[in-house]
Parts: sequence; C-alpha cells; structure tokens
Amino acid sequence: MKNALALLAFAVTLAAAPRATTVTVHGAFVHGEVLNDAALHAFPRITIAAVEHDGTTSHYTGTPLAILLHRAGAPTGAAVRGAPARSYLAVRGSDGYVALYSLAELDTSATRCAPILADERNGAALSARLGPFHVVAPCDRTQARWVRNVTSLTVVTVPRG
Repeated sequence: MKNALALLAFAVTLAAAPRATTVTVHGAFVHGEVLNDAALHAFPRITIAAVEHDGTTSHYTGTPLAILLHRAGAPTGAAVRGAPARSYLAVRGSDGYVALYSLAELDTSATRCAPILADERNGAALSARLGPFHVVAPCDRTQARWVRNVTSLTVVTVPRG
C-alpha cells in the first residue's frame, strides 16, 4: 500500500509539471534567446526517424540543436577548439531532467544522427506528455538523452586545469 501511494504521488507530481511554451538558449558563447513555436519554425527543419522504447519507428520534425546554438552565437564545426571543445550543452525538461551533449558531437554531417529540438511527431504536434518541445537523439540507443518538455538549452564550459 505504501508503494502504491508513493507511485500515485509521483504520478500526480509529473502530471502537475508545467508545460513549457518557450525554450531559453543561454550560457557560454551565446546571446540569450527565447524560442517559441513560431521562432522554431523560422529555422531550417528536418525530419528524422527514431526507434521508440516499444520498437516502433516514429518520425520527428524539428531543428538540429547545432543550428539553434550556431544562430545563438555558439561555435560549431571547425570552430569547436580550445574552450568550445571543453563545452557541453545541458538540455533541461520541465520535470527537472537534464541531459548533456558535447558541442563537438552536435555538429554532425550525418543528419540521421543529429539531435533535434522537435515539435512534431508523425506529422502532428507533440502530445502533452512529450512537448511542445522534445529533444530526440536518434542514434542514442538507450534514449537516456531524449528530453521531454524542454525548457532550456544551456552551454557550459569546463574550466581549464
């Protein structure tokens, strides 16, 4: 009975987590930005196929994280040297979940593996459980770095020595 009550309390807490309507982009190298659905649609968009936990394939549409960061002022591509090579992106969801990506790994020429900030799944807006913004990394086999209801993208640099 005690476990059932704890599970119910956890479910109520998740249900009460506020849905983000914007995503802030801030931190090292970037000028602060606030993205909403309209702003996201102004960026180049791609659709990627990703395997869900149940083994089915979904098609997510959104903007690669590398493009969002580049437009916000973060170094990408060949510019990821020195301090940028010691930098990572912290993606935070409304439930407090955080996943990390190095700046170097975000700028991939393999579009099928590019982590994206998605706002559509299978041609429709994301469900309340996933969005409105969801980071999907199609080549991460465990999906541990997929983040639902994304609220912020923060670039952090690890200090030298």
